[in-house]
Amino acid sequence: MGFLALGIDSFIACLAVGALITGKARFAYAALFGIADGGAFLLGTALHWEMSEEVATFVSSAALIALGVYLIAVAVLSRKVANTRYVWALPFALTLDNISFGLVDGTSSVAVSFFEQLVSSTLLAMAGLLVSAAIVRAVPKLNQNRILTSGIAGAAAIVAVPVLLRLG
Repeated sequence: MGFLALGIDSFIACLAVGALITGKARFAYAALFGIADGGAFLLGTALHWEMSEEVATFVSSAALIALGVYLIAVAVLSRKVANTRYVWALPFALTLDNISFGLVDGTSSVAVSFFEQLVSSTLLAMAGLLVSAAIVRAVPKLNQNRILTSGIAGAAAIVAVPVLLRLG
């Protein structure tokens, strides 16, 4: 099950912002992580794109921090339900590491590598969403106050950056 490590960024991101994704949208959101990661891998492989790990890490970290700051600002400045539409851009912002992933071991085919990334990212994104949903259910105040939930999700997205950097 080592292939699950490919989607660890999806798990951490969904754990951070998953409280903002509700109901049936969770399945679509998790699938979007898998499709984005698998698609980025195919695109990078087909076009022979390479990107340094430092650049991919910087852009992914910047996207999470920007989303976190946005969600906190919306929560602090808003008196209405927080606008969370930019959360749907997160799967695409985290694909850069997959563009340059390539066939590292040289033994897997492109199709197998694509499928592994698709499944890994989707499963781990769903796991993060479900853990986040369980936390929201366990803390009734979060379930009742979307503005508070948005602020906490923003803070969690910012805190997720060093965790992602550590886990690499």
